Amino acid sequence: MKMLSWIVLFIFGLFFSGNVLTAAPAYPPQVGTVHPDFVLPEIDSRQPVSLSQFRGKKVLLINFASW
Repeated sequence: MKMLSWIVLFIFGLFFSGNVLTAAPAYPPQVGTVHPDFVLPEIDSRQPVSLSQFRGKKVLLINFASW
């Protein structure tokens, strides 16, 4: 019974909170603009890798947050 009340509360929150159901405003990507350079460590060797090393190649950037 306690689990059912949590499920109902979760569904209520999904339907009645404005932040969950609203999408971020969409904007078209600007062709030809250069992304600012950044440096991150490689997963295996922890050596720094910069975005500028891939200039002229196709790169897929995936940004996400866990909160």
